[in-house]
Amino acid sequence: MDIKSLRLFLGIIKHRSITKASRHLYIAQPALGLYLRRLEDELGVELVTRHARGVTPTAAGLKLAEHAERLLNQMYYIKNELQNLRDTPSGPALVGLTHGTGQLMAASLVKRIAIEHPDIGICLRDSISESLAKMLNDGRLDLALSYVPSDDQDLRFKAIATESLYLVYWKNAVLEAVPDVIEFKDLVNYPLILPTVKFEYRRLVDKFAAEIGVDLDIVHEVESVQPIRYLIREGLGFSVGSIGAVKWEVEEGYVGISKIVNPTPYRTLYLAENMSRPTSRAVEVVRDQLLTLVTEVAHEFPEILSVDGFDLGDEVEQG
Repeated sequence: MDIKSLRLFLGIIKHRSITKASRHLYIAQPALGLYLRRLEDELGVELVTRHARGVTPTAAGLKLAEHAERLLNQMYYIKNELQNLRDTPSGPALVGLTHGTGQLMAASLVKRIAIEHPDIGICLRDSISESLAKMLNDGRLDLALSYVPSDDQDLRFKAIATESLYLVYWKNAVLEAVPDVIEFKDLVNYPLILPTVKFEYRRLVDKFAAEIGVDLDIVHEVESVQPIRYLIREGLGFSVGSIGAVKWEVEEGYVGISKIVNPTPYRTLYLAENMSRPTSRAVEVVRDQLLTLVTEVAHEFPEILSVDGFDLGDEVEQG
């Protein structure tokens, strides 16, 4: 029985399935099953009951999970306490950023940490909000900026800002001038390219449209946010989304934007953390820097991001 075996066992108990656990733990299913059998053989008890839908922990399995969770948490605390005894914050900080506002502060975050805290190794990962929550839950991230609160009880979300969505288009692909400000109801006049309803901001746009009783002209749906810029560049339509995702193209004059009013579609930005894991000084430093950058971006781009009315100490309770 070792730490790796206990960590893998907890993954099996959490997902109630060796197959699902193998995907989340990034280990082949046969290898994970072998770890479980060896653990059962060593302890001389059956830890799970296997059935067609997955596995269910036995009384012995639940007791082992209780002790394993306590032991692994203690190991995290020991490691972090020893690291925190150093004069300067050090160690890794894994940060997840959204495809939207997160892109506005990615470079600044890395640059500031490198200059002010060179002993911190920051690693950035970008993805959609739902994937970032999964990576937080699996321990692949320490922090994340997200638009979608998860219902996982281990995760904590702080509402820190609201972000306005704009009509975006490729200037050279549009024959007629597009107003700088348009009403939401007038979006019906623009062929739209949007992600499918599995994406948070597509559901948000649909919600606003339903509230004012308009049917949007959605000509193309995509399974990923990134291809939208390529489709609008080819003149296949317009989109509604975050300016942060196309900031460079806007600054270079390739992409045009129009503010949407009556109503202005917006979404809430959250800072997400996994509260079941101890936090190192390195992660605390990066968290504080992220919050500072959000405030700075809101002051520099008030038309995009607003922190008005937010107390960064307020938490959104989940679970």
